[in-house]
Amino acid sequence: YFFIVKVCLCSYWSTNILRSWSRKACPHYIFLTNYSRIGILQLHPGAINSIPSKSHLEIDVRDIDEKRRNYVIEKVHKSAIDISKIRGVELSEFKIINQDPPALSDKSVINAMEFAAKQLGLEYKLMISRAYHDSLFMARISPMGMIFIPCYKGYSHKPEEYASPEDMANGVQMLALTMAKLSLE
Repeated sequence: YFFIVKVCLCSYWSTNILRSWSRKACPHYIFLTNYSRIGILQLHPGAINSIPSKSHLEIDVRDIDEKRRNYVIEKVHKSAIDISKIRGVELSEFKIINQDPPALSDKSVINAMEFAAKQLGLEYKLMISRAYHDSLFMARISPMGMIFIPCYKGYSHKPEEYASPEDMANGVQMLALTMAKLSLE
C-alpha cells in the first residue's frame, strides 16, 4: 500500500507529518503487524543554504490486516490535512499509488512446511513477510506459502546478503519435502 503526499510547504511541515505519523497516527500496538516506512523525502530546492518551498513525501504502509492498514492511512491523511491548516500551507496532493490486499499463507502449506522442517530436523519459526513478493499475486490463484533461509546478519535484498551452501541446501530439501507432502493431499 504505497502512497504519495505532495505538498507546497517548508521542511518544518514535513517534520510535523513525520512526527505525527510515527507518534499519533500509529500507536505502538499497531506495529505488531504493521510495516510502515518513509521511502522518499524530497525537499525543493534542496540546497543546504535554502529554506525549502515544497516537499514530496512517500510512505509505504503494509499490514496483514487490510482494515488496520487502511486505518493507518486514514490517520496519516487526516494528520496531513490538520497540520497543513495549522501551518498555513497547501497540501497539493495525497495520492494512493497502490493498494493490493495482503496475501496470507495457506494453512495447508504452512502445515506441510512445518512437517518438512521437523522431518529434516531444522529449526524454524513462523514469520510475517511484508515484502512485495510474487506471493501477493499467486495467492489469488493458488494456495501459497514462502520458505526463507537464514542469511548473514539477516540481510536480504542488499549486496551484503549471503546464505551458506548448507542453508541453501536445507532450503531446497525443505521445499522438495513440502511439495511432496502437498502432492499427497
